Amino acid sequence: MAFQLMSVSFDDTSLGMSGTRTDDGQVLSVLFDRLASESQAADIDVAPALRRAEVLVNCEGSGWVAVQVRGATNLVGDHGYAYVLGWANGRRLRATSDVSGDPFAATVTAPVGAVGELRLSLLLLAQRDLADADSAAACWVDSIDIVVAPGPRARHRV
Repeated sequence: MAFQLMSVSFDDTSLGMSGTRTDDGQVLSVLFDRLASESQAADIDVAPALRRAEVLVNCEGSGWVAVQVRGATNLVGDHGYAYVLGWANGRRLRATSDVSGDPFAATVTAPVGAVGELRLSLLLLAQRDLADADSAAACWVDSIDIVVAPGPRARHRV
Protein backbone atom coordinates (compact mmCIF):
# COMPACT_ATOMS: atom_id res chain seq x y z
CA MET A 1 0.00 0.00 0.00
CA ALA A 2 1.44 3.37 -1.02
CA PHE A 3 1.48 6.24 1.45
CA GLN A 4 -1.20 8.80 0.47
CA LEU A 5 -2.69 12.04 1.76
CA MET A 6 -6.44 11.51 1.92
CA SER A 7 -8.26 14.52 3.43
CA VAL A 8 -7.80 17.66 5.49
CA SER A 9 -9.98 19.25 8.18
CA PHE A 10 -9.71 22.44 10.25
CA ASP A 11 -10.96 23.35 13.70
CA ASP A 12 -11.94 26.85 12.46
CA THR A 13 -14.05 27.04 9.30
CA SER A 14 -13.89 30.86 9.13
CA LEU A 15 -10.40 30.82 7.58
CA GLY A 16 -11.78 31.01 4.04
CA MET A 17 -10.00 27.93 2.78
CA SER A 18 -10.22 25.81 -0.31
CA GLY A 19 -8.14 22.81 -1.17
CA THR A 20 -7.14 20.35 -3.80
CA ARG A 21 -5.52 16.92 -3.83
CA THR A 22 -3.75 15.14 -6.66
CA ASP A 23 -5.37 11.93 -7.88
CA ASP A 24 -2.45 9.84 -6.63
CA GLY A 25 -2.69 11.38 -3.13
CA GLN A 26 0.92 12.60 -3.18
CA VAL A 27 0.17 16.35 -2.91
CA LEU A 28 -2.44 18.25 -0.91
CA SER A 29 -2.73 22.05 -1.24
CA VAL A 30 -4.85 24.45 0.78
CA LEU A 31 -5.43 28.14 -0.07
CA PHE A 32 -6.61 30.69 2.50
CA ASP A 33 -8.51 33.96 2.24
CA ARG A 34 -8.56 34.87 5.94
CA LEU A 35 -5.68 33.30 7.83
CA ALA A 36 -4.09 36.50 9.14
CA SER A 37 -3.12 38.41 12.26
CA GLU A 38 -3.01 42.23 12.40
CA SER A 39 -1.96 44.74 15.05
CA GLN A 40 -2.90 48.34 14.22
CA ALA A 41 -2.63 51.70 15.97
CA ALA A 42 -6.41 51.77 16.48
CA ASP A 43 -6.29 48.55 18.52
CA ILE A 44 -7.17 49.12 22.17
CA ASP A 45 -5.41 46.00 23.47
CA VAL A 46 -1.61 46.22 23.68
CA ALA A 47 -1.24 42.42 23.62
CA PRO A 48 0.01 40.91 20.37
CA ALA A 49 -2.68 40.00 17.86
CA LEU A 50 -2.82 36.29 17.23
CA ARG A 51 -4.63 33.80 15.07
CA ARG A 52 -4.51 30.06 15.48
CA ALA A 53 -5.27 27.25 13.06
CA GLU A 54 -5.36 23.55 13.90
CA VAL A 55 -5.25 21.17 10.95
CA LEU A 56 -5.70 17.41 10.75
CA VAL A 57 -4.57 15.58 7.61
CA ASN A 58 -5.78 12.00 7.36
CA CYS A 59 -3.36 9.71 5.56
CA GLU A 60 -3.39 6.16 4.35
CA GLY A 61 -0.26 4.38 5.48
CA SER A 62 2.81 5.91 7.06
CA GLY A 63 5.82 7.82 5.77
CA TRP A 64 7.28 11.30 5.62
CA VAL A 65 5.81 14.55 4.33
CA ALA A 66 7.20 17.98 3.49
CA VAL A 67 4.96 20.80 4.68
CA GLN A 68 5.48 24.21 3.09
CA VAL A 69 3.75 27.31 4.46
CA ARG A 70 3.63 30.43 2.25
CA GLY A 71 2.55 33.93 3.14
CA ALA A 72 3.88 37.42 3.86
CA THR A 73 4.45 39.95 6.61
CA ASN A 74 4.12 43.71 6.74
CA LEU A 75 5.66 46.00 9.37
CA VAL A 76 5.43 49.76 9.85
CA GLY A 77 7.63 50.98 12.71
CA ASP A 78 11.04 49.96 13.96
CA HIS A 79 10.18 47.62 16.82
CA GLY A 80 7.16 45.59 15.77
CA TYR A 81 7.14 41.95 14.74
CA ALA A 82 5.13 39.52 12.65
CA TYR A 83 5.78 35.77 12.75
CA VAL A 84 4.17 32.52 11.76
CA LEU A 85 5.05 29.66 14.08
CA GLY A 86 4.01 26.14 13.31
CA TRP A 87 4.36 22.51 14.25
CA ALA A 88 3.88 19.45 12.06
CA ASN A 89 3.59 16.36 14.26
CA GLY A 90 5.77 18.13 16.81
CA ARG A 91 8.42 19.41 14.39
CA ARG A 92 8.79 23.20 14.56
CA LEU A 93 8.49 25.67 11.71
CA ARG A 94 9.12 29.43 11.94
CA ALA A 95 8.41 31.84 9.12
CA THR A 96 8.93 35.53 8.60
CA SER A 97 10.02 37.72 5.70
CA ASP A 98 13.44 39.31 5.66
CA VAL A 99 11.92 42.46 4.16
CA SER A 100 8.54 43.86 5.17
CA GLY A 101 5.97 43.18 2.49
CA ASP A 102 7.96 40.38 0.89
CA PRO A 103 6.59 36.85 0.77
CA PHE A 104 8.03 33.97 2.76
CA ALA A 105 8.08 30.22 2.34
CA ALA A 106 9.05 27.90 5.18
CA THR A 107 9.28 24.12 4.99
CA VAL A 108 9.48 21.36 7.56
CA THR A 109 9.55 17.59 7.11
CA ALA A 110 7.56 15.43 9.48
CA PRO A 111 6.87 11.73 10.01
CA VAL A 112 3.40 10.24 9.78
CA GLY A 113 3.12 7.12 11.89
CA ALA A 114 0.94 4.04 11.75
CA VAL A 115 -2.10 6.00 12.99
CA GLY A 116 -2.05 7.87 9.65
CA GLU A 117 -2.50 11.40 10.99
CA LEU A 118 -0.57 14.59 10.37
CA ARG A 119 -1.39 17.30 12.89
CA LEU A 120 -0.47 20.86 11.95
CA SER A 121 -0.68 23.78 14.34
CA LEU A 122 -0.16 27.33 13.10
CA LEU A 123 0.13 30.43 15.27
CA LEU A 124 0.28 33.86 13.65
CA LEU A 125 1.62 36.64 15.90
CA ALA A 126 1.68 40.36 15.08
CA GLN A 127 2.67 43.23 17.39
CA ARG A 128 3.00 46.81 16.25
CA ASP A 129 5.68 49.13 17.66
CA LEU A 130 3.95 50.41 20.79
CA ALA A 131 6.23 53.48 20.92
CA ASP A 132 5.11 54.61 17.43
CA ALA A 133 1.50 55.80 17.10
CA ASP A 134 1.53 55.22 13.34
CA SER A 135 2.91 51.68 13.47
CA ALA A 136 1.27 48.47 12.30
CA ALA A 137 2.15 44.80 11.97
CA ALA A 138 0.52 41.99 10.04
CA CYS A 139 1.23 38.48 8.86
CA TRP A 140 -0.82 36.11 6.80
CA VAL A 141 -0.67 32.64 5.34
CA ASP A 142 -1.75 32.24 1.71
CA SER A 143 -1.25 28.52 1.30
CA ILE A 144 -0.03 25.25 2.73
CA ASP A 145 1.35 22.54 0.46
CA ILE A 146 1.88 19.04 1.81
CA VAL A 147 3.89 16.63 -0.32
CA VAL A 148 4.69 12.98 0.33
CA ALA A 149 8.45 12.83 0.68
CA PRO A 150 10.31 10.02 -1.03
CA GLY A 151 11.13 7.13 1.23
CA PRO A 152 14.69 6.21 2.13
CA ARG A 153 16.58 4.58 -0.69
CA ALA A 154 17.46 0.97 -0.25
CA ARG A 155 21.14 0.37 0.19
CA HIS A 156 22.66 -1.98 -2.30
CA ARG A 157 25.65 -4.04 -1.29
CA VAL A 158 28.11 -5.21 -3.84
